[in-house]
Amino acid sequence: MRDERGFTLVELMIAAAITAAVLGGTIVLASQLQQVYSTQLDDTTVEEEVRFALDWIAQTLRNAGSNPYALDSLAGSCAGAGTFAAIAMNPDGASPTDDSIRIQADINPPDGLLGGAAASLDCEDDNGEDITIAFDADEMVITREDMSGSDGPVVMTEPVIADLEFVYLNSARTVTTDPDLVTYVRVRVTGRSQAYNALLGENTETTLETEVRVRTR
Repeated sequence: MRDERGFTLVELMIAAAITAAVLGGTIVLASQLQQVYSTQLDDTTVEEEVRFALDWIAQTLRNAGSNPYALDSLAGSCAGAGTFAAIAMNPDGASPTDDSIRIQADINPPDGLLGGAAASLDCEDDNGEDITIAFDADEMVITREDMSGSDGPVVMTEPVIADLEFVYLNSARTVTTDPDLVTYVRVRVTGRSQAYNALLGENTETTLETEVRVRTR
């Protein structure tokens, strides 16, 4: 005979406990999935930022040393530029010594004058000819400074850069410390995700590099 007394209190408590466990597991799973999605999204953003930095740095490097008028001493051009040098290593003079570079090229327009800190001559038309690229470790950004301007360093990336490294190679692809022998420049950029990766126990880092042949070498 069918028992029509319904559920007992114990049965109701058991059912409630099971329901709570299932709902709790679902909430935890949803939270974990959301965290994974956010981490992956942040990692993708960092990778895109690193690729962007590599692209514009490589483009600037390819023009290094363009000198159709055979500039030697720059007296008579923008006085602050000094002696024409395709590449100057570690222009900020700080340690580490491989995270900044100064690039000169007579390209805008090629006229025998090089952009530099404006002095007696008007150098506004020579923008982009004397560029310093540097890593700001405190702010986690890469900066670009046009030495012909007065605005100072311009931040070119989001604050997700963990490291910037320039490696200089001669024509035999051997590391060199002589700027006059540099034929290739290897650029390595490391980005650090702002989201904590629980699986790794740390913030994810993405490192990409490219090698640029200096066109004039």
